[in-house]
Amino acid sequence: MSEHDPQTCRRALREIGEIAAVAGLAEGQMTDQEALRSIAAIAEWVVEEAPEARADCGDVVRQLERMTAGVDFETMGDREAVEMFRAVAGVVKGAG
Repeated sequence: MSEHDPQTCRRALREIGEIAAVAGLAEGQMTDQEALRSIAAIAEWVVEEAPEARADCGDVVRQLERMTAGVDFETMGDREAVEMFRAVAGVVKGAG
């Protein structure tokens, strides 16, 4: 990502939104842990590659990265995953 590609951050945020939507489906094929792991990876990548990302998406991505940084999704319990997923999905929904 570079300053010459300002849409990359917005595309990353849309991807995060799509992951959250798929994971939120009752019959979804993605667990909350899988969704959180994917969202965390995208947010971390954006923060590393574009620390000065545009405010309209960069602030949201940085918030998601802070929420998921250092979380061990493999050992996360179902209840904890559901609670974290709801919090993450709320941030994503608020950005839309």
